[in-house]
Amino acid sequence: MKKKPSRKKQPLRTIEKEIADRTGRHNLFLAGILLLALTVRLIALADLSETPYFSFILWDESVYHEWAKKIAEGTFSSRSVYEFAPLFAYIMAFLYKIFSADLIYVRVMNIILGTATCWLVYLIGTALADRKTGLWAGLVAALYGPLILYSVVPLKEALSAFCFAWVLYAFLDLMDTLAGAKETPGTDGATMTRRLSVAAVSLGLATGLLINARPNALVIVPILFLLPLWHIYRDRFPPGRVAAALSLVLLGTALTLSPFMIRNGLVAGKVALTTSQGGFNLYLGNNPANPDPYYRPVPFATSSPFEQGIQFTIEASRRAGKTLTSEEASRYWTRETLREAANQPDVFLWKMWRKALVMVHRFEACDHYDIGFLGQFVKTFGIPFVGFWLIFPPAMVALITGLRRDRKQRAVFLILAAYASTMVLFFSNGRYRLPFATLLIPFAVMGAMQIVEAIQKRNSRRSAALIALALFFLVLGNLPVRGTDDRTAYYNTHAIVMNSVGGGREALEYWRLSSDMNKPFSAFANTALATHYFMKRNFRQGYAYLNKIGDDSFAAARKFDMIGDVLWSQRNYTEAARNYEKSLEINSGQTMVLAKLIGLYEKRDPARADRYRERLKYVSSFYDLM
Repeated sequence: MKKKPSRKKQPLRTIEKEIADRTGRHNLFLAGILLLALTVRLIALADLSETPYFSFILWDESVYHEWAKKIAEGTFSSRSVYEFAPLFAYIMAFLYKIFSADLIYVRVMNIILGTATCWLVYLIGTALADRKTGLWAGLVAALYGPLILYSVVPLKEALSAFCFAWVLYAFLDLMDTLAGAKETPGTDGATMTRRLSVAAVSLGLATGLLINARPNALVIVPILFLLPLWHIYRDRFPPGRVAAALSLVLLGTALTLSPFMIRNGLVAGKVALTTSQGGFNLYLGNNPANPDPYYRPVPFATSSPFEQGIQFTIEASRRAGKTLTSEEASRYWTRETLREAANQPDVFLWKMWRKALVMVHRFEACDHYDIGFLGQFVKTFGIPFVGFWLIFPPAMVALITGLRRDRKQRAVFLILAAYASTMVLFFSNGRYRLPFATLLIPFAVMGAMQIVEAIQKRNSRRSAALIALALFFLVLGNLPVRGTDDRTAYYNTHAIVMNSVGGGREALEYWRLSSDMNKPFSAFANTALATHYFMKRNFRQGYAYLNKIGDDSFAAARKFDMIGDVLWSQRNYTEAARNYEKSLEINSGQTMVLAKLIGLYEKRDPARADRYRERLKYVSSFYDLM
């Protein structure tokens, strides 16, 4: 009699085949999502290249471009702590050294980083839930408008988002590896040790890079160390293994931080983890004279990124009555912010609340590019991609419902909250909020799935509760907040770009639109329009635009400087000097205005000219350190 074939082995082979097939399909879907992400970004870059925005280097772009060129040429010789996060500049310099000082290489690098970020978002979603969630999260990231935009422009935001997502995934991987080591004590051999070491070093390297790309991320470092220590205590993880893992995290962080810290120590004589402008930005974000919850320049310092930090230091030195270094000036402005907060706590708290609202608002406050505005000129950005308003409500649904029952979700929520607190304390915009989205996207997918599942199961009570929660956060993200209707910065930028390529008529049109809105950044348009009319000898119209700039505006110093130039051209030297001096009373760090006063008094009042010459020498010494 023949032996019947075993029925136990056949199902096992079938299951293995099904798993292999499912894995194959899964990998195929992932490859398709990443290909889609890459294709969309390449198309966006091609569309952008057909506009003047492609060749015009905007504000922070110019700072990093010039800085990277000096590093590549070996001529960078600053004697102060870094004013700006240095990692991006050195990566750019590396590209310039290998190829040439052309921003196209930076754009290509950002596209690669942007696509890799979609892969990391997939990994985060998989680590938080499952592969299905990861795939949907990767797809949303591939089509998330801000991630696409910052993948094709030469700013550091693609790098910041990539590093933030890397930190999140590495942290989740380390927590999973520690949990696996505890649950399967028999696997304490070479495989588990190797996996734990790789996860720990990966987290450390990513953390150090993130801090040098986005310094405000320093606030998440304690969480990365304290949470594993808490779980050691609570779950009795093997302490030796965890201690070794945390040591490797620290080592990895030190490896990526130390080159910049050593440079600060050797050049500036100071050990500094982050940039020297923390106090300046804190004051800018909480200046009581600024009624908006967004960044606005101050009268005593120009908005130029090349000069703003220096002029903050000059003003702090003037108020303190002694010469301060940039670090001492940063501490001065921190104390000044705290003093004003103590004197006007109601104003300070109201500003905090409004900054918290705009942090989650659907309005993407940007200081370089705006997707909606660019959509008028770049075809790709005319497509309604996924926006923040779409991911924020379902993400909050998943976060709130998962806080009690899921330890990993609680852990990453703390990281998210810590990073968010820096935007509330300082200020937020589309660029600073971008890393935020790499975690919100997986949570948004999880929240949407919860709502769909509740509806499919006909659980009307749960469905209603989840939908109501999502609607609450949707409304929260659309509340009317001061400053969310301000488009003047985009109009001004577009006018400058068009003017640079000979589109003077269109530039004037957008400057007029900006001026007519009568918002804070309208002052830039007013100075540009005044310049235009003064050059045409239409002094009445030119003065009319300058008169729209109040004496408390951040452009007030520029206004009086321009009036002085007009009066000098009309040989009214006395009034010209008076306006130049009034400009210096507002912003004492203007070297060009001081040089004009020296020229005016050279023959008319040599003694006064000598005093201004000494003053110019003193003010110039601050610039010489940069």
